Amino acid sequence: MKPEDVKTVADAKKIVNERKLTHLKVGVFDIDGVLRGKYMSREKFFSSLDKGFGFCDVVLGWDSNDQMYDNTEFTGWHTGYPDAQVRILPETCRDIPFEPGMLFFLAEFTEEAKAPCPRGVLRRVLDKAHKMGFEVYAGFEYEYFIFDETPDSVRAKHYRDLKPMAPGYFGYSVIRNTVHSGYYNETLELCEQMRFPLEALHEETGPGVLEAAIAVDEGLSAADKAGLFKTFIKVHAQLNGRMATFMAKWNPNLPGQSGHIHVSLTTKAGKPVFHDPKGPLFMSKLMQHFVA
Repeated sequence: MKPEDVKTVADAKKIVNERKLTHLKVGVFDIDGVLRGKYMSREKFFSSLDKGFGFCDVVLGWDSNDQMYDNTEFTGWHTGYPDAQVRILPETCRDIPFEPGMLFFLAEFTEEAKAPCPRGVLRRVLDKAHKMGFEVYAGFEYEYFIFDETPDSVRAKHYRDLKPMAPGYFGYSVIRNTVHSGYYNETLELCEQMRFPLEALHEETGPGVLEAAIAVDEGLSAADKAGLFKTFIKVHAQLNGRMATFMAKWNPNLPGQSGHIHVSLTTKAGKPVFHDPKGPLFMSKLMQHFVA
């Protein structure tokens, strides 16, 4: 069985048994969309598929540096950061290219914890759209810097005078993407193997800046793919002695980089609802309200 064929709890157990795995990797997105997770024994994984499992809700109350937010009501020192219920999502099964044979599954918070959970928030928005008669599709596009640095070297430099993968400005450069074709092609292959394929990948304007357009998908899967992309692009960079950052602006003397979210609504029958050939700028009334 292939990971992309896993749709149910029974499928998830079957692929684990077929591979004779003793451990799996499971992850959840924290309050800021950062992927947190753990290795889990096969026995624990099977039990969790059936009944869910507890995951410390501190990840819904701290930042990307594990510093506690002081303005949250859901979790904090006042609650003692207890475990919250989580369910594993069989349909998110993926191979991890860097760990031969290892399987990865996304999970999401349930019960009370689904209220602040980013995936839970998105589910509520998508459910509202569905009740209004719409299907939601999205594609994420990220610009990010690649440095010839390590977690230790950037600290030693106090995050200054970092060395980018390539100097100067050369957007859409065929020279650069050919010189660094090994890195580019590894990135493309990674995204294919982990099922967040790219429509395009190119050099952006700025030293060591790349831009990647993730292929369109339905709303929830598109968000999952965006979060997984950011996570494993950073993994891939570090395994190559480099670092990737998606910061909006790491250096005041350089252009910032962004993340674009392309969104489209259709009817249940698949007809686009944003386009009107007679509307201003070909925008339908619905799209005008959506933008507003």
